Amino acid sequence: MRHLFAPIALFLLGCFVVAGVWRGEPAKAASNDIETQVSRFVSGILGYARWPTLTGTYRFCMAGGVRHLRDAQSSLTETKNPVSVRQLAVDEADWTANCDVLYVGPAAPGQRGRLLAEAVGKPVLTISEGDNECVESSMFCLTLEGNEVGLIANLDAISRSGIRINPKVLQLVRRKQDKG
Repeated sequence: MRHLFAPIALFLLGCFVVAGVWRGEPAKAASNDIETQVSRFVSGILGYARWPTLTGTYRFCMAGGVRHLRDAQSSLTETKNPVSVRQLAVDEADWTANCDVLYVGPAAPGQRGRLLAEAVGKPVLTISEGDNECVESSMFCLTLEGNEVGLIANLDAISRSGIRINPKVLQLVRRKQDKG
């Protein structure tokens, strides 16, 4: 029976990789403040990410109608590097050269997808609000269920980014249990 454990575990892990997405249960944070929960998730993700080159400061760019991380400059204080925040226009060209992180909220149809597509294959960590199925090319998607924030990781987008994500990020993202 023991000799079957390793192949079964590898098979299950392979199924998750093929699916390309890990889903997280909503966080059971002590605070019901959504912005606090979001800033903790984002700070945690930044702590588990390793860029090929980093200037020493996270160049944190925001685009779209961000709802849950409005004041990133003051709320992302639990990171190992300082954070420099700037707002992008959704139609801004060549923004990837000036951003290490793209945090994108809802935008007009096509604009958000264009921003995320521009980051594919570049060392830009992408985090989205409002993509509850994580079907766009964002690396991480924040979900909202009531007053609790959940996290989905898009393994395909992560693998194409050039950014190494420590496997411990899976502590933030837990497999969602089947309901039913």
